[in-house]
Amino acid sequence: MRRLIKLSNLLLLVFFIPGCIDGEEQNKGIQEKKHEIVDDKNTSMETTYHFSYKGQEFKIISFFDEVMEYATTISENPELDKKSIYTKYVLVPFKEQSSINDITLGDPLSPSLEIEQLKKNTNELLENQEQINKWIEEAILKSAELLSGKDTNIYIFPVNPEEWHLINTGGGLSGMTFSESDFLLMIDPSVSEETVKYAVAHEYHHTVNILHNSVPIEYNILDLTMQEGKADSFASIVYPETKVIWKEPLSNDEEAKVLEELSVYGKSMDFIIYDKLVYGNKRKDIPRFSNYKIGYLITESYIENNPDISILEWTKKGAKEIVTGSKYSALLQ
Repeated sequence: MRRLIKLSNLLLLVFFIPGCIDGEEQNKGIQEKKHEIVDDKNTSMETTYHFSYKGQEFKIISFFDEVMEYATTISENPELDKKSIYTKYVLVPFKEQSSINDITLGDPLSPSLEIEQLKKNTNELLENQEQINKWIEEAILKSAELLSGKDTNIYIFPVNPEEWHLINTGGGLSGMTFSESDFLLMIDPSVSEETVKYAVAHEYHHTVNILHNSVPIEYNILDLTMQEGKADSFASIVYPETKVIWKEPLSNDEEAKVLEELSVYGKSMDFIIYDKLVYGNKRKDIPRFSNYKIGYLITESYIENNPDISILEWTKKGAKEIVTGSKYSALLQ
């Protein structure tokens, strides 16, 4: 894995118990909110939604129009090179808006080949953009109430239609955090309100975690596992009634095997090994999403052992500190 912090690896396979949100309480403390359309003759229309909370400024910046321009251009001129057109109309505007200059074509931004379906999906997202912005805003407000961070930009794109595993069985959303100030969501029209809100809380925690712990040049497997565990513990505090498949309990045998894998490879930076924790390793009977499951269990154990610790305090803790303070401390021996 690169230095980007990815929720997209877990593909958000989610089952939910719908919860209600007190809209009046959620809007308490909003200092500013505006919705503006920026029209540039050299680019497609870009929609930016601004709001603030207790000194933190937030922008939701959608690239639905940019993706639509890519899809329309290819639909009308199928002989054109898709990578070049996507770079021109989507990747370059994103880099200019985000100042994330090192991103290249690939995960998560890549040109779809299913052009007509992409146009249909993107149109649907454009029609529902106001509602999507509200879901994101509500999740940010609820998260920032518990844990303050820096001014944050949230970039939203359509999921490519060929990501069938994500759309059909994964809740229709993935996310990626770049820094203490930037994260990205890839959204399918099928996505639910609960999926969006839980994902936003998860990604928001990543930004605050980076703010206090910085981004090391390289992550090892234990670092990544505990980073995801902390993000899911936070999202579960924000949305305690949301059930997610990657937090379903490991059996005793599965837990023992995952812990053994972490004890052997926790210091490794071989992300082929890490991917096998994410996607499962049948040869070793390690189930899918083992990194999230064990990271969450360890974080929850640490919090249980330290009931008076604040969210900010345990967010600032490194992987080794969390493990040492949990019932899984033997993992480091």
